[in-house]
Amino acid sequence: MENNKYITVFGATGKIGMELLRFLSAADIKTIAVTRDKNKAVTIPCVDWVEADMANKESLYKAMNNTKAVFLLSGHSNSFVEEQGNVIEVAKEKGVGHIVKLSSGAVDKDSPFYIPGSFIAKVHGEVEALLKTSDIPWTLLQPNGFMQNWLGELAQTVKHERKIYEATGDGKRAYLDIRDIAEVAFRILINPEPHAGKAYLLTGGQAVNFTEIAAIIGAEIGEVVEFIPLNPGEAHQRMEKKGMPAVAVQSILAYAEAQRNNQATYVSPAVSTILNKPARTVKAFVEDHVTLFK
Repeated sequence: MENNKYITVFGATGKIGMELLRFLSAADIKTIAVTRDKNKAVTIPCVDWVEADMANKESLYKAMNNTKAVFLLSGHSNSFVEEQGNVIEVAKEKGVGHIVKLSSGAVDKDSPFYIPGSFIAKVHGEVEALLKTSDIPWTLLQPNGFMQNWLGELAQTVKHERKIYEATGDGKRAYLDIRDIAEVAFRILINPEPHAGKAYLLTGGQAVNFTEIAAIIGAEIGEVVEFIPLNPGEAHQRMEKKGMPAVAVQSILAYAEAQRNNQATYVSPAVSTILNKPARTVKAFVEDHVTLFK
């Protein structure tokens, strides 16, 4: 292996990570994909899988051998800051040239998506601070809501009831296809210098509410889909019944409240500027996943 030839992807088995691996592979970019369990590894051209755990700092060294840039993503947990901090520390020791961190649009007080008191905003903010003082060139990706989140319970209630249940009222949000996040990360990782020291708010190209989303899904499946607005108490009860962790419930309710209060309507130009094409639309997303809603 030649020195500094690899891009290392943390969170490689997740939705965003897998999409990023596909972009890197298609461009013949040598990539190290990190997973805690190599049984989850998928054979992809140009991708070498390495088993490592962010909670175990010693395991991270082999994940950043000959690495020129890192994509930093991990699931939210009580040890989130420590784990991502371990990656930053090892990256500095290994001479990594750039870190692209997937953060949150809720972090910055000046952000249109700022959510005070949010666990997600708090922990991402702490990691951002570590990264900014690390002396490693960095770029922050701060996305808005993900369209792919609709492929779970929402898709199931559409399929079985032709209904969507959300606590967002008539509020709108410019939802984002994670394929756009992955492609933005890809573009930055292969040419990081113009993006050093920058934080990008990432959104879709149009703010929509769930009445409009229901109409788009309904048109694609040829059925009437109804949006049923929930109050926060009803939404909390539904999530508790599903056994969702309290941190996740709190975060989802906070995002829903911001949207309900029309505090999430901002549309960022970052995706279209970086990719030189429009962000993927809700209609295109639904078309690509229509079988999950039928």
